[in-house]
Order: sequence, then structure tokens, then C-alpha cells
Amino acid sequence: MNRSLHLSESFVISCGTVTLDIDQSKVLVIYLRKTGEYCLPKGRKDVGEQLEVTAVRETYEETGYIVELLPLQLTTLATLHGNDNVRSAIPGGTTEPVAVTQRMTQGVLKIIFWYAARGDSCAIRQTNTTEQDDEEFDAVWCPMDEVVRLLTFHDDKTITARVIEAARGGGSGSKCQE
Repeated sequence: MNRSLHLSESFVISCGTVTLDIDQSKVLVIYLRKTGEYCLPKGRKDVGEQLEVTAVRETYEETGYIVELLPLQLTTLATLHGNDNVRSAIPGGTTEPVAVTQRMTQGVLKIIFWYAARGDSCAIRQTNTTEQDDEEFDAVWCPMDEVVRLLTFHDDKTITARVIEAARGGGSGSKCQE
């Protein structure tokens, strides 16, 4: 068994989404102008905020698009109505996290909970949705067939492929739209 203890001043919790527009076969990502990187939207949890709320709020703040959690048929170790032996897909789907990542930076553990979400790539993007002045990025709706190749980070690629696989049903789209 591998254990580690991190007290409150040594970790931060973040949440993000893999947001799909299933009808248009697109995935919402952010393009960081400063570094040229493509990644999934995510951000820090506020004190007292539920993880799911953080994921939806941060996606909105970083992209300007309103999203909602997308129930998926996923295998999970979460218990179902007190049955500790459940290790199968939840009937009707679940909005439980699809993945969690951890990284250590400058002695601080960052734990990121990832959720599947749905959004509308044809909706009007809201502007000035972030409180951070130093965040310079663009929201990009990218075709499902191209997004894994486009994403910069391996974890983002893996999580996105998993969500697309669980939700797949559409065809391929056209080039990325900003």
C-alpha cells in the first residue's frame, strides 16, 4: 500500500471537464496563447464548493460557455446504494468523476477531478467570465476526431479519449472553431 499525508496547506483541489457537443461531434478545449498549448479547462475549488460545481464553474469562467454534467456509462469503484462490491457500469449513467490526476509542483500537491460535460458549440460565447487578469487563452471547439492529437498533455489526451469513447455516437466534424 502506498500512502502519503498532505495537510491543508500543502495541497490544492481543482476540477475540470471534458465538454462535448455530441450533435456537432466537437470537444471544448482552451488554447493558451502565451505557450501555444491546448488543454482542458479546469481551476481551483472555492472553499465550501462541491466538486461538480467547481468543474462547471471553472469551465464557464475559462471558456465562456455554459455547460452541464454529462452522465456516462462508466465503470467505477464508487458504491451503489451501500453495495461495496459494485464494480460495473451504473444503470442510466453517472456524473461521478471520470478521472483524477495528481501532480506535485514546488512542494504543493495538486489534485484534479475530471468530469464529463455537455455544451453547445453553436451557442454565443460569453466574454469577461474570469476574475483573473493574467489568463490569456481562447476557447476552441475541436472535432472529436482531431482533439486527442491536438491536446498538449498526455493526461488530457487520455481522459478526453475515455470520455469520447463512452459518449461516442456522432460523426466527424470540420476544422477547429474559435
